[in-house]
Amino acid sequence: MTFLNSTRWGLVVSLIFLTAACASNSANVETGVNDPYEEMNRKIFEFNRSFDRQILRPISTAYKFIMPKPAQDGVSNAMRNLREPWVFVNDILQLKFKRALTTLTRFTLNTTVGLAGLFRVSDGMGVPYHSEDLGQTLAVWGIEESPYFVIPFVGPSTNRDFVGFAGYFFLDPVNIALNNENEGGLALLRAGVDALDARVRLHDAIDELYKEDDPYVVMRSLYFQTRRYEIYDGNPPADEAEEDFFDELEDYEELEDSEGTGGN
Repeated sequence: MTFLNSTRWGLVVSLIFLTAACASNSANVETGVNDPYEEMNRKIFEFNRSFDRQILRPISTAYKFIMPKPAQDGVSNAMRNLREPWVFVNDILQLKFKRALTTLTRFTLNTTVGLAGLFRVSDGMGVPYHSEDLGQTLAVWGIEESPYFVIPFVGPSTNRDFVGFAGYFFLDPVNIALNNENEGGLALLRAGVDALDARVRLHDAIDELYKEDDPYVVMRSLYFQTRRYEIYDGNPPADEAEEDFFDELEDYEELEDSEGTGGN
């Protein structure tokens, strides 16, 4: 499966390691899931899985073998830093001005002291990381969520996240700047490197996902839970069945932050 939104899927798929019990009981956790197109979605999911096994995984394996780990970390850090202006825009759209200031501070530190984002110096300076995207913004604005569907080459989505996915490519400040300079090719290159980086970071976790008895249900469950977590800035109105999931998600984020400049 192709994961182009690396921040989101970094959370979703890595949680397979942290929430094995939750994953094995995912059908119970996702009570009332809105998936009327499940038959079609499963076919697309299998297509994505086949594409991943035949194309993406071999590329990821080669990249991990050839590229030294410090260089992989530098690429991951730079890709995250390039997403920061988009996070800032969505902070503002959601009227979260304090978080917007944090994002701006983080971007400035990592772009300057961190050498164009190759190093995450903000982590060591007590500036916490958070992500925002247009799908989250639409949710905050009150846009209702559509039924669940799976997009070829992309993965799980709803109407909000599909619009957010498209908006990232057309409204992201970095992409706009590149296109204004007639550097559309660089924007496409950036998208490709970002997708490759996400796949490399999730290499082992994706393998674990596909070992599940029903990986489709596991992914669907983790997708909805993670989106709720992000929309509510880590404090969703969770029921008892979800509390362990969100505790594990917080632990995962703390682990990522503690990795500092060696993190992704």
